Amino acid sequence: MKKISFLVILSCAITFIHAQQLADFTYKTTDLKTALGAQVNLTELPSLPEVHLVNIKAAPAPLTDFQEKKLRLDQQRQTWTKQYSFNKKGSTYLPSVTRNFSGNITQGTPNDNDFCIGNNGMMISCVNTNINIYNDTGKLVAGKTLQVVGQALGTLNRTFDPRTIYDPVADRFIVVFLQGSSSVDTRIIIAFSTSNDPSKSWNLYQLPGNITGDSSWSDYPIISLSKDELFITVNRLKDNTFWKNGFLESYIWQVDKARGFAGDTLIQKVYTDIKFQGKPVWSICPAKGGSKLYGPEMYFLSQRPSDLENDTVFVHYISNTIKSGAANLSMRVLKNPVPYGLQPNAIQPNGKKLQTNDARVLCAMYENGVISYVGNTIDKNLFSPAIYFGRIFEIWSATPRLEGSIISSDTLDFGYPSIAYVGSGKNGDHSSMITFSHVSDKQFPGTSVVYVDRSFNISAPVFVKNGEGSIRIIGDTVERWGDYSGIQMKYNELGVAWLNGSWGTIGGQNRTWIARIQTNDPLSGMSQNVQEKFAAKLYPNPTSSIAYFEFEAKKKTLCRVELVGLNGSYKQLVTEDWAKAGLNQLQIETAELSEGIYFINLISNEGVFQTFKLLVQH
Repeated sequence: MKKISFLVILSCAITFIHAQQLADFTYKTTDLKTALGAQVNLTELPSLPEVHLVNIKAAPAPLTDFQEKKLRLDQQRQTWTKQYSFNKKGSTYLPSVTRNFSGNITQGTPNDNDFCIGNNGMMISCVNTNINIYNDTGKLVAGKTLQVVGQALGTLNRTFDPRTIYDPVADRFIVVFLQGSSSVDTRIIIAFSTSNDPSKSWNLYQLPGNITGDSSWSDYPIISLSKDELFITVNRLKDNTFWKNGFLESYIWQVDKARGFAGDTLIQKVYTDIKFQGKPVWSICPAKGGSKLYGPEMYFLSQRPSDLENDTVFVHYISNTIKSGAANLSMRVLKNPVPYGLQPNAIQPNGKKLQTNDARVLCAMYENGVISYVGNTIDKNLFSPAIYFGRIFEIWSATPRLEGSIISSDTLDFGYPSIAYVGSGKNGDHSSMITFSHVSDKQFPGTSVVYVDRSFNISAPVFVKNGEGSIRIIGDTVERWGDYSGIQMKYNELGVAWLNGSWGTIGGQNRTWIARIQTNDPLSGMSQNVQEKFAAKLYPNPTSSIAYFEFEAKKKTLCRVELVGLNGSYKQLVTEDWAKAGLNQLQIETAELSEGIYFINLISNEGVFQTFKLLVQH
């Protein structure tokens, strides 16, 4: 196997707020109410095929300023000599892939992957124009296009950019997607599940994508939850204009989520005309909760993503709930000592490029007083697309502290990261998983993950899914790679996250891969804190030749037992058989296995999924 060098840059410094920031920061608010639009049951909706036009070659047009920057970066990269004049970050435990399967499919482009999973194992996988619902055994429970999901609201002819999130407090799901790419039909569709089964009934609402009445529409939503509310950020764009040149401003929607779950009239507050020094702030990203939902406040981040190099980070803050009557928006302007910057496009084995967009904040997370965030950037030592991983400590103190790391490889291009918490929830534990897409001129597009421990040490990347072919959908010199990926902590399993990312197929399509990832960090307390659904034991452990797996079933149950290698590289179906009520035993031969860590997956026909670690030593 070819060795891959994995590189990380780290620095930290004390930063200060600009004294004049309040005078330079302005915004407006609008209060809205929206009645329930419809209630639908997904099991009763038709499974219509996804049918839409794909633009296989863009019409000739003058290059925008942003496109010219990307073209120059691509040209510079061709003659760049790689340099290694920086420090490597200390490594930590590799995460393990304990279950994985093929996920959602779209005919369109790009692969906008988002994902969430409930405490009961039900999960939603979104990709561009449809949503699939699975259980944690990998069984597809329901699959619908966004157009079908929202058809009860009226004519939907351009649905895109789905986002999904699980609420561990309400034990419910939310899906947000957009309709229309012009001022005439732009809408924000919100679906609230009425139970913890997302394949059943949903409450649908449609918000106006244009509340200013001019020629503009809403694009690129990002969502988050507090204890009381749903937050949605969007970018407002001019009609018939390239997305980068057509940007007008970013909105923040604050929504009373309890009313949405109940099907009551939805109450919202919209923050518009958000400006610093008279200029609109671009692409605002809300910070999701880590081990739990926080609130009533909500934090947001944004950057200057089109700059070739910048260190500015905007921290936005909504102080309270709509219901309190005291909700206000504030902003701080901070500096990260490790700058971010616009990156070149990625390169595939077939010579075609993959679009990497800009250096905006793509995902953020708040835990124990620290905001962790990720986005695309350039590694200027390698002149390649990389991942930016930033942290903000003591956010509202007089001297907040920022750290930044650049996650990169001298053999791979990285892009479109997402972050989720996987720590113990204890104060000072900021452990997380970061997933992202990888590709190179010798390796097909796939999905990777790294583990970040409580001291912010970053592991080497683990390949969750390696691609099998280059992406070739639109037939242009620069193919669409994706706009985001999805990962979420399994709230009732410490140290565990589920993700979905993209990979290229032999036929040139961009597909989705779903995987269960867990940390091997002994400080996570995972094995001691997970409440087992089956009383089970595995012995001897470590083992050399034979291991015995015993578990107790309360009733006759069909069970599937799998043996999986550390990173999913080895997988064996040990048995699929009926377990009788009482104590059951299974003998697992390990003499022919290579030394290392393996996982025993126990899966029942009732959707129970458990994992047990086994160490093989000869």
